[in-house]
Amino acid sequence: MEIVRGHLEAFRSLDGPRTLSFLDPHVVLDMSRTGGDEEAIHGREAIAVFMRRWIGTFGEYRYEVERLTDLGSGAIVVAASETGRGKGSGAPVDRSFGVIYTVIDGKIARMTMFRSEQDALKAAGLSE
Repeated sequence: MEIVRGHLEAFRSLDGPRTLSFLDPHVVLDMSRTGGDEEAIHGREAIAVFMRRWIGTFGEYRYEVERLTDLGSGAIVVAASETGRGKGSGAPVDRSFGVIYTVIDGKIARMTMFRSEQDALKAAGLSE
C-alpha cells in the first residue's frame, strides 16, 4: 500500500521523476474499461509522455485521492477524482474514477482504470 500511496503523493505534487520511480519499467496502464480512445499504454516512458500530454490540456488541474482499499496480494483499489479547466476551451472537468493497482516486487506493474470505484471493486470480485 505504501508504494501506491507514495506514487500518488508524487503525482499529486507533479513530481514526474519521483512519480515514475514507483513504476516497473514494463508497467501497463490499461484504460480499456473507461470508454475512452486509449486501450493500454506500455512502459514507464510511454506513460510519462501520455500523462504530460494529458495534464498539459488543462489550464488548471487537480487530482484527489478519496480512498485506498488494500485487496491483499499486491492489489489496491484507488478511488480518485480529477478536476480542472480545459486550457483552450475553459470547459470544466470533474470526474471520479477507480483504479486497480498491481504491485509486484516493490514496483507498480499495472494500473487498470475504471469509470468508478464500484466498477473497480466489482472487477476485483468485491462490491461495496
